Amino acid sequence: MVKSVLSDILLTPDKMQVHSELLEEIGQYITQEILNHPLMKEESQRVSILLDGSTALGVVDEQSDVDVIIICQDEYYSSINHRFEQAGLIPEQSSFFMDLRLPSGKTGHYTLHKISEIKAAIMSGNMEWLWNASISYIYYDRLDVKSLFDAYVPLQPGVLMRFRKNSYIQLRSYAKSLDNPVVRGDAFPILFLAVSLYKEALRCAITIEGYPYPYDKWLVPVAKQTAVGRKILECAGDFWSFIRDDESFAPMYQEDNNFVKMEKRFRKILVEEFRMRGIDEPWLVEWWKFMEE
Repeated sequence: MVKSVLSDILLTPDKMQVHSELLEEIGQYITQEILNHPLMKEESQRVSILLDGSTALGVVDEQSDVDVIIICQDEYYSSINHRFEQAGLIPEQSSFFMDLRLPSGKTGHYTLHKISEIKAAIMSGNMEWLWNASISYIYYDRLDVKSLFDAYVPLQPGVLMRFRKNSYIQLRSYAKSLDNPVVRGDAFPILFLAVSLYKEALRCAITIEGYPYPYDKWLVPVAKQTAVGRKILECAGDFWSFIRDDESFAPMYQEDNNFVKMEKRFRKILVEEFRMRGIDEPWLVEWWKFMEE
């Protein structure tokens, strides 16, 4: 079993033993119920199997699913899918999705993907698959998926810079969009944009540290384990009080609004961190010129 380094930043010492036992149970399930499944055995030497999602990260609670991904050579995808369709285990003409239940009672699912699709997604800089590559546990690897992941994680400089740039420009765009609602005191747009500002600042902080940013539900746990992320979280310490404060949604001059002030603090931290790393690109200042790139 091989795991990627990003998993380490969220797996706290108090969770290691329980997490290790869960990973072992998942490994046994993969061997007994997937690789030895009567409809899978024929292609068992032509697949790779990995665990991703919250269980791979170590952020596990009662609601966390077990997300197992089977990757197969392209020419075997249709035959595997067809056998499961014929057995009535998946609907005809649907994507492959099978429920699983571990002996301990924890539930989840496993899905089937073509290796060419995974390669294309990663090579194109697809955020979802770069994230998967950075956290997955690889249990079984006949297709050498590990080498594919290792070629792209840690993120290549060009890809990393694109993510940094995109998240920073998106942050500035949200901040600009906040101006008119603040002047009007239009509460719902202010609320929506304030949350978006916070999320984008965390995404930018995580990419500054060199990681692909995760799904929204993991932004805060990941940010807590990175130096720049912690600065953003500390800077936003009053965010919840701003949300509850009617004054944050009253009509006012933009510069007086709590969320506008918060975004400026975010931006100061991020720009300083960029420049400390020798990154002083034109989009840090004239961000609007780069929005369509």
